[in-house]
Amino acid sequence: MSFEAFDDMVKQRYDSQRALDTINIQQRYNELHLMKTSIMNRCVDYAVWTLPGMFPRIGLTENVEYQQNIDAVGARGVNHLANRLVMTLFQPSQPFFRIKIASKEAQALQAAADKGDQDAIFLLKNIDSILAEAEQSAMMKLDYNHYRTEATTAAKHLIITGNALLYHPEDNKSRVHVYGLRDYVLLRDLSGGVIEMITRDNKAFCTFSDTIKEQLIVSKNKHSYTDDTDITIYTRLRLENDGKWHLTQTADTILLDSTGVWTTDELPWIPLTWNLLRGENYGRGLVEDYAATFHALAVLNDAIVKTCALAADMKFGVDPSSIVDIQELNRSQPGSYHMMKKDDVFPLEWTNQIDMSSVVTMVEKLEKQVETVFLLNSSIQRDAERVTAEEIKYMAQELETAFGGIYSRFATDWQLREATLLLKRIKVSIGKDIFPQIITGLDSLSNAGEMSNMNLWIQDLAALQSVPPQIGNVIDPMQYAIYCAVRRGVEYKKILKSQQQLQQEQQQAQQQQAQAQQQDVAAQTAAQAGKQAAQPQGQQ
Repeated sequence: MSFEAFDDMVKQRYDSQRALDTINIQQRYNELHLMKTSIMNRCVDYAVWTLPGMFPRIGLTENVEYQQNIDAVGARGVNHLANRLVMTLFQPSQPFFRIKIASKEAQALQAAADKGDQDAIFLLKNIDSILAEAEQSAMMKLDYNHYRTEATTAAKHLIITGNALLYHPEDNKSRVHVYGLRDYVLLRDLSGGVIEMITRDNKAFCTFSDTIKEQLIVSKNKHSYTDDTDITIYTRLRLENDGKWHLTQTADTILLDSTGVWTTDELPWIPLTWNLLRGENYGRGLVEDYAATFHALAVLNDAIVKTCALAADMKFGVDPSSIVDIQELNRSQPGSYHMMKKDDVFPLEWTNQIDMSSVVTMVEKLEKQVETVFLLNSSIQRDAERVTAEEIKYMAQELETAFGGIYSRFATDWQLREATLLLKRIKVSIGKDIFPQIITGLDSLSNAGEMSNMNLWIQDLAALQSVPPQIGNVIDPMQYAIYCAVRRGVEYKKILKSQQQLQQEQQQAQQQQAQAQQQDVAAQTAAQAGKQAAQPQGQQ
């Protein structure tokens, strides 16, 4: 067999396999989508109790008002908690991660600097500023794409439905896409790792190339398309045996040329869950944990509204033996006079005030439970554009305590993935030597924490001056500085001068002092010679 024939055979098998994958993608999506029907039905109820627009019932359009829950505590709680979560994870005033250098590389750099390598000394002195500039550049990119707005939407999906999927377009200009549970399916292994994802999007017919348009028309037997006809796009991502993610994309039944291969760290799709149980493909949200409370609130509030409607519906009784003309009475103007006895017309009294008060008491009790769960009773954040590091730290601790490690898990599943993508987008080489470290914020949430430790360390050094001379003479200042720096958690090696640097500076100072003395002697000699030359010859 010739090479040309072999290539044609391989190409035919490849094309047939791609055609088979096209059919399998749609079938696979429908199969996995059908498997989560009961999950989506539950999520509709969770959304009704909180924010109906986040997961509306099927068939509702933007022209229809979504069903609103009578009690607004659910909506208020979800909005409040989502904003606090995003404020804590992605602070607007500073980076949520640091770029770190592996200890092995840092030790090698320090050793080279100790040997007098000027490049290593320069890099060691300026490494923090270089890394800080990269961090700020990454945060500018995050702000440019309005990421926090979409992150808040994702947080609402997580709280209500327990699931959300983020997609970062690779053009670096488009905003992040947030997929709700209806628009994507996925499959996990037993340990919870995602091994397959399929997303569903709609795109107008007019946006496709002429070639794809012709293929779509042929595939539908010349079915008429208009420019605004929606074409369903399926994007399949599958973890192959090579340990990388491979992409396949279709427009209805037409296989597109879109391809891509990513490692897990580079993958621009980030699947998130609020609480994932072992063996399950989809997470469970916070609202599901308190579904009984929300259901009871909905039932009791509905009863209160109906009872209040009955109480507000004024009804009057009429004595059957009365001669009052009811029709005339209804047509009469306010303040008019009518011939009747005192009890001919009387209002019907409402006698269920005691039962009503018990229902109201129960509603108030349930509302307090919801307010506690969603941290509505302990709002410390001020209504301001900037909040202090202590406020951010308090919110992080409260989230960590209230939700059993959810903040720490998001640091790995969400923040670390975002930091890795950001650094790769700004061309920072991420690997074993350089890597992002998430600032968790429980003990050292932000750069302000390190600055506080630094200030305390400076105060420790200043206190050495107040020590009596007889005690200060027996204390080694350098060892004292190192001792305090270690206890304060300060990286003193970046600040304190090495012994070699001190010796070099001492030698330079001695040389400068000797040169200054030589210049003084020369100046004095020249001045003396000038005086002698200026005196008359007889006086010399």
